[in-house]
Amino acid sequence: MGVILVAASVVLGARIVASADDTVAIWSLRRDVPAGEPLTADDVTVAHVHFGSADDADRYFDGDQSLPSDLVADHDLVAGELLAQSALTEPESTAVSEVPLSVAEGQYPPDLAPGDRVAVWVTPSDPAGRDTDADQLLDDVAVLDIDAGTSLDSTSSVVVLALEPADADVDVVDRLLGSASTGSVSLVRVGG
Repeated sequence: MGVILVAASVVLGARIVASADDTVAIWSLRRDVPAGEPLTADDVTVAHVHFGSADDADRYFDGDQSLPSDLVADHDLVAGELLAQSALTEPESTAVSEVPLSVAEGQYPPDLAPGDRVAVWVTPSDPAGRDTDADQLLDDVAVLDIDAGTSLDSTSSVVVLALEPADADVDVVDRLLGSASTGSVSLVRVGG
């Protein structure tokens, strides 16, 4: 009879403890993840966490569901950290705008090649023939292509520049094209 009472107590105790387990599966980081990097299944593990309320648990990615594949780290994440909903964001656009400019020979380095980075300067033309100061309109933009002698003037080249989203503001492009059409464009190589 004593053995039956002990066995019944153990079974009843196990059931009570199991029913009291109200932990939630949450994704936790296995390694540090720098901002802007996507997460993979190898970067996370499931942690079982007890939350005070369902609202607290909803702030984190559910470890019973698949990891979102179209998001990247919003900020630097640390190994062991629980993966909060706010820790991931959509990746920034890497799309570039292509802008062709007519540049006279001698107004850019003779060995300029695709992949080089340049600053764009425009010297406004003055109908009275007075000297005018050049304005730097862009700094550190990539050269995509150079077509020598393909502009309307055979002594000029069409240089295609890649404007990254930060440089491709409508006002910047409008000012660049407007100034380039009435002034003289010069390209100065920057960097190594």
